[in-house]
Formats: sequence, structure tokens, C-alpha cells
Amino acid sequence: MKRPWPTRCAAALFAMAPALPLCAAGQQPDSASRYQQFLLYPHRQAGFAALRANDERTALAEFERARALAPRSIDTALDLAEAYRHFGHADKARTVLDDQRRYTPADPRLRAPPPAEAAVDCKVDNRPVCRAQRGFDALQAGQLERTQAELAAADFARSPEGLALRRALVQRSIYLGDRVRAGEQLAALDALGQLGPDERAQWFNLLLLQGKPLEARDLQARGGLGTPAQDLAVALGLSAAGERKALADYLAVHQPAFDDEKDERQWVNLLAQVGRTRPELLDLYEARFPANAAWQARSSLPLAIARHDDGAAQRLLARLPKDSYREERFSLALAQGRYTDAREQAEALVAQPDGHRLLDPLSYRLMDAGAPDQAQRLLLASYPFGGNPQAGTLFARLAVLAAKQAAAFSAADRAQLARPLESVPLRIAQVPILAALRDCDGIRQVMSDLSPDYPAELWRQLGDCYGNERPGLAEYAYAEANKRKPDPDTTRALAYQAYGARDYATALQAWRAVPVEHMKPDDLLAAATTAMSAEQPGVARAWLDSYAAQGGRQDHAYWWLRAQADEPRDAALARTDLENAIAQHPDARYYQRLAALQTQAGEARPALTSLQRAAVLAPEDDKLAAQLGYAYLQNDAPEQAVVQFERAHRANPDDPKLTWQLLYVHQKLGDNVQARSYAAQAIDQLDAGGTGAAVADSAAQDEGQQRFELRRLHEDLGRKWRFNADMTLGDTVSSAANAANPGQSYRSYFQLEGQYRFDPPWAGADINTLAAYARLFAGSGSGGSVWPIHSWMLGVGVHWKPLTTQNIVLSAEQQTPVGGSRFTRNDTMLRAAGSWSFGPHLNDDWHAAGHGWWSQNFYVDVARYLRAKQTVLTADYQLGWHHKLADGQSIEPYARVQFTGIDRNRGSFQRDGRVGLGVQWNLWFGETRYDAYPHRFSVAVEGQHAFTSYLREKNAVFLIVRTAW
Repeated sequence: MKRPWPTRCAAALFAMAPALPLCAAGQQPDSASRYQQFLLYPHRQAGFAALRANDERTALAEFERARALAPRSIDTALDLAEAYRHFGHADKARTVLDDQRRYTPADPRLRAPPPAEAAVDCKVDNRPVCRAQRGFDALQAGQLERTQAELAAADFARSPEGLALRRALVQRSIYLGDRVRAGEQLAALDALGQLGPDERAQWFNLLLLQGKPLEARDLQARGGLGTPAQDLAVALGLSAAGERKALADYLAVHQPAFDDEKDERQWVNLLAQVGRTRPELLDLYEARFPANAAWQARSSLPLAIARHDDGAAQRLLARLPKDSYREERFSLALAQGRYTDAREQAEALVAQPDGHRLLDPLSYRLMDAGAPDQAQRLLLASYPFGGNPQAGTLFARLAVLAAKQAAAFSAADRAQLARPLESVPLRIAQVPILAALRDCDGIRQVMSDLSPDYPAELWRQLGDCYGNERPGLAEYAYAEANKRKPDPDTTRALAYQAYGARDYATALQAWRAVPVEHMKPDDLLAAATTAMSAEQPGVARAWLDSYAAQGGRQDHAYWWLRAQADEPRDAALARTDLENAIAQHPDARYYQRLAALQTQAGEARPALTSLQRAAVLAPEDDKLAAQLGYAYLQNDAPEQAVVQFERAHRANPDDPKLTWQLLYVHQKLGDNVQARSYAAQAIDQLDAGGTGAAVADSAAQDEGQQRFELRRLHEDLGRKWRFNADMTLGDTVSSAANAANPGQSYRSYFQLEGQYRFDPPWAGADINTLAAYARLFAGSGSGGSVWPIHSWMLGVGVHWKPLTTQNIVLSAEQQTPVGGSRFTRNDTMLRAAGSWSFGPHLNDDWHAAGHGWWSQNFYVDVARYLRAKQTVLTADYQLGWHHKLADGQSIEPYARVQFTGIDRNRGSFQRDGRVGLGVQWNLWFGETRYDAYPHRFSVAVEGQHAFTSYLREKNAVFLIVRTAW
């Protein structure tokens, strides 16, 4: 059967005791070396774990591997034999033990087990061997309390079997991490006088692991535990437990000689911990390693200096090379008042690699200790502190020294400080030093580049240095200073200068920075003028109120300013102000402003009178001529307006606004030739880079679209004849709106129209007022033919556009049959049609800007046939997106909603409502430099569905072809 597994091997205790053996199963030493034990440990632990899990293969493999690594070790032999017996391989176990007797024949653990016939029932027998068996069985089952109960018997506890069981319990407890139980058992062994050296070391380590450094110290003091590593472990434990006094006492009586530099460094650190209370411990300790000796001195010196023990500090430094610990030597010299020596040590420190970083604290400490002359010499030796991250602080410190003891700076020092440094930031830091020395020549030399990066203080300093010698440069310097940090005096000077240069924003900012109580009446008037020039009427009113409150003279200049300031808030009050100004001194500017206010109030005639009076005072003012032209237009006098615009245009031929205005006025007068000429000029100005006024509401369009609008206008102004043709081919009869014969249902239809536009002979007429036209149209006939070649009709009539701002056309047309069809007859059609796209950006004409555009059109048509006595109403809304394919070419998906109503004068009203979807290809062509595309060709395919109709078919598909030229 499987036997209980032996409990002999424990886990490694902890890292601070590497010299302790890993296994302590009995009192006989193992023949394995410490290195072999280190190699064996993981295999034995894995074997025991497999043994507990009854994993035969793994357990035997691990114990056999351990045996191969240490073939003479008693522990590996016992482990492997026990594993063989546990898994029923008694012969193999006997062979292993026989082989081991060759190396350790006297080891009692190799004694043969008692014969079977000598076996007793150990469950009830209390002999030591039975108690041991029961204890080991309990130990194997993990029942450590039962094992401990067996050991409670006094006669058994002192027997060899009891001692072996107790030691096994110790190791098992260590293995399971039960440090308390392990410590109790080791204490029991100690009480029995059976505590061996290895077990003493285990107990020592357990006490440290349990945070009981005082007990570990006492155990060590009893002997057998005096290695440097153990001394260090106790000291570290006392430090971790906060036992500072006990630590100091312990360090005082132990002087371990460490073989490891890191261990010695820890010991020195512990000495430093108690250095404030027991400094002699750190001072007197003799470190074996040079690095630790240096660390000891570095740790001890601050303590010696802090307690003003100069003798101890000197002794510590005397042990070290003179070129070492210069910072400590500097501190000691500074504390003893040896400032020259301190500066020499500081210079040596600064000369070291990266020593420039110490210049700031070293110079400060010299100043703080009362040695500013030495700090000055130290700083000047490193001036201008290149590459030093604290350069700004060092410059400032040198400026403080210059202010305190300017006489200490020699001529050579001043010449060195007055040489301009290579960068603006360095010069910014350099000038305060020269200012502290009152060296104006040096300041002018350093700031001769007049860099805009200089701060306000430096510009003010430069202005002070220039004084009356160079007033222009002084004024410039004060202006620069005022930009950065204004004060009342320099701000006032800046305000006057900036206004004279027409830099109104800067002038206004300067005036607003001057408190009103520091401003004289002339200053207030100048400030108000500046505010109006900067378009700040509210600010101007406040200053004018202060001016009046101070008793300033209210002459025409005051009222002129007051009118400008009051206008945005109260136009009526501004008119009163202007009238007061004109009463004191008539001026063209006053009349012009009064005319503008009169125009805003809708008083066109008084505004014209005011401008006429202004023109008398300033007959050469071309801007006034343009204003007068606008006033004539508002008073319906385009003939006089065009004279004034021509006069202004001659003075400013490149002004696109005047060109556009002349285009508009000549168009209004019906002079298409002149209007077309100005349209060409506007195109030329736009091509040359000018910015013109936009056509109608298209002010926001880009330059390309504006050029296209001009070309479209130029083309339209030069056109007399216009022709268009359109054809629709459908798959069924539909009431689709058709311009040929409203109200008629066709499958297909065709129309060809030509019209001639008349130039109106009367003034003020619109260019599209009257046109005569003739058209020829036909349909699919009563048989529903595919081709629109039936029932030809000729229509002759006139179009009249009564409104200039709306696209509404009234028409009268006489229709006559052509070809003698019996389905046609003479009739007279009166028609009113309107079309709206609701903005030029949504019309159906070519758009020069962008990759495409949305277009929409709402068309309403009402036609009355006098002879047939029927009325037709058509309403059609279409929305489409033009996607540009190339210049002058687009593809347009679109949707439409259409309603047709027919009153046949027989008491019935027929309705047709439908929706449609289609896609259309558009081609514009014939563009020139001055004319937009005069021709257009379109092909569309459209499907329609009637949601209500008087026709039989609800769905229809059309092919639509249109052209215009």
C-alpha cells in the first residue's frame, strides 16, 4: 500500500539569509553542497507536490532527477526511496537505500524498518515510535494540530522520535507559511536544549519575517548568529520597526566587515539614519569600499555642518582628495566667512561638466551670506551665461548687484556689459543691467537694432536715454513702450502721433487708456475725432460730453463731431447737430451728411437740395458728383443722374461701382447701346481684378458667377431676335402642360417660335416690355400618333411684360389653322403666365461657380380661348439638381408636381394632377468674351403618374427635346 510521505524539506526562508541550508530533516549533515541544494530545491518541491497529488509519474521523475544531480546525498536517497515505497515499488526503494549506505553507513535514517512480525497497533499504543507514526500521519494529512497534540506528551517530546517529529513539524510549518507555529516549535526545541545551528538560523529568520527584530537581536546575542549578513538583517528589521534608539544601540556595538559593497552601503545608510542623534557612529565607521567611504563622508558632512562641528567636517574632508567634495568645502568656507575661498570653490564647481547649472544657487548663497562682491565676480566670470537654463535669473541678479554697488563695476566690466549680445532675449536681459548702471550709451548701443520684441520697460528706458537729443527716435520708443505697457504721458503722445498717421485703432486704444481727469479740452476733442474715425460713436459721445462739461468751445467742429456721434443712436438729433454746424460754418461735408440722413428718412427732395448746395461748395468733388447722381435717380431724374455719374466716372474710370451704375442708368433710359458698352467695361474691370457691384441680389456670388451675369446681360442687351423650339414624344395621351396649346391633351406635340423685341421709345421702360412673335405648332392628332405632325396651327401675337421686377408676361394671340384640318379652327387666346425661381442662385441658367447647383421653377399659366369659351389653368413646380459634366454642360435629375384645370364652359371643370421624375441633359454653347452662352439644347426623359385625371391613362413616359437660340 502507499505509505505516508516524509516531511523533511522546507521552503527557502527569505532573501536576507542566503547562507542557511535549504533542508534540515535531521541532525546529520547532508553530503550535498550548498550549490547542489540550490539546484535540488525546485525538483524536490515539485516531487513533494506530485506526491501529495498521488501523481506517480511526475513524483518519481522529479525525485529521480534530484538523485541524479546529487547521487551521494542522504536526502535525495530518502526522498526517492520513500516515493518508491509510497507507490508500491519496495524493491526499488531497498536498492536506493542499499546504494546510499556506501556513502553514509552510520546515518540512523538508513536503519531497516522493523520486521512485520514486530509490528504493533500504533492507533492505541503510546510508545514513542507509535506517537511518531501518528504524528507523521497527521503531518501528511495536513493536520498540524494533531501532530502538535502528540508532541504535548512530555516523555515523547524528549525522545529521539519526538524530536524528529517536532523538527518535521517545523519544516512542514515553514513550507506551509505558518511562521507562528514554526516559531513556537523552534522555541520548544530551544527550551529542550535541542536547537541546532541551522534551526537557530531558521528561528532567527522567522523572527525577522514576523517583524520581531528585538527578539531576533536577543537570539543573535545568545550566540551562533554573528555573520555580517545577520547583523545587517537585524539592523534593517529595527529600522523598519521604527526602533531608532534600539537601532542606534545595536549599530554602536556591531562593526561588521562586509564582503559585499551593497550590504555595506545599506549599513552606512542605517548609520546615517541615526546620525542626528548619534553622529559619532557615522563619523567613526571605517568603510571598506571607496564608494561607500565617499557616501559616508557625503552623508556625514551635512550633519557635521548643520551642528556647526567644523572640526568633524574638516576631519572628514581631510580624508578625501582636495578636488573632491567641493560643494561641501564651499558650504564650510561660506559658514566660516571665508568668502574668497568659497568663491574659488564655486568657480571650480562651475568649471565642472554641467557645472553651469550650479551658478544660480552658488551666486545666490554668496549674496545671501553677505558677499555681493564675490557673487559679482563669480557672475561676471561666466557672463553672458550661454546654455544656462537659469540665465534669466542670473541676468536679474547681476542687475540687482549693479544697482546696489555700481561703483564696484570697473570700466572693463561696463564695456563687457555694453557689447550687444547675439539674440534679442539676451539683449532684453542685458539692458536692465545697463539701466542699473545708468549707462545710456550702452543702452543705445545694445538696442540699436530697434527690435519689436523688446518689452515696454526697455522701450521706455530707450526713450529716456534718447531724450531731447533725438526726439523722433524718442517718440518712436515711447510709442513702442505704450504698445506694451502704457502710462498717461506716453499714451497721450502716442495718441496724437497715431492719429496723424491715420492709425485710428491704435490712437483710439491710446486715448481710451488715458483717464478723463488727465485730459484737457483739446485732448477730449482729439479723442472724439479719433473715436469717430475708428467708428466708435458711443465712445466719441462720452468724450464730447466730458468736453462740454469742461466748458469746451461749441463751434462748428464740435457740432460736426456731435452729429457723427449722435447719428447711430438718434438720426433726428444728428440732423439738428448738422444744422447747428451749417449755421456756424457751411461746409460741403456737413451738407453731404445731412443729405444722407434725409435720404434715410425718405426725404428724397430735401436730400437732393442739400447735395446741390454741397456741390456748389465743392464743384470738383467727384465723390459728391456720384452721390448727386444717386439723388437724381431717387427723384426720378435719370437724365440728370447720368450727367453726374459720367462726371464721376471720368474722374474715376476704374471704379467698377460707377461703371455698374452707368450700366443701370442707361438701361433704364432705354439706351441699350450705351448700356452694353458699360457692360463690356465692367467685364474688362472684372478681368483686370476689380471688384464690382453685384447684379440685383447676387452680391454674394463669386467672381466667376458675377462675370457670367455680366456676360448674360451684355448678350441680352444686344439681342433683337429670339427663336426656340421644343418637342415632346409620349407613350400615351397626357395633359402635360404645353406652351403650344394650353388645355389640350396630346400624346406628342411640337412648337417653333420666333419673336422680335422692340426697344421702347419712352423713358423708364424695361428692356423686356414689348415683343411681337409668331409660332407654328402641331400635335399628335386624334389618333394619338407618335409624331406631332397633325393639326398644324399658326399663332401670331404680342408679349407684354408690365412689371420690371417680376417675370410675368401678358399675351394676346390669334391662332389660325394651317393645312385645312377639320379638327382645328380659328380662335383668339388671351394668356397670363408667370415664372419664378425665387432667387438667381436657383434659376435654370448656367452657373459658373461650383460643381453644380439646385434649380427650381414655379410656373403658372392662365389662358382664355374667346371663341371656344374655355379657360385653362396650369400650375407646375419643378426642382432639379444640375451636375456639371464640363463647361456649358450638365446632367439634371429633377422632379415635378403639376396641376391642370379646364373650364369647358359647359358646367364642368376637369382636373388633372400628377407628379413626374426625369433626367435631362443640357448643353449651352456659343459663349464669347463678352457674351454668355446664347444657345441651349436639352434632351430629357420623364415619367409621370396622375393621382387624379380626367384621362384614361394614369402613367406616361415622355422624351422631351428643347432648343433656344
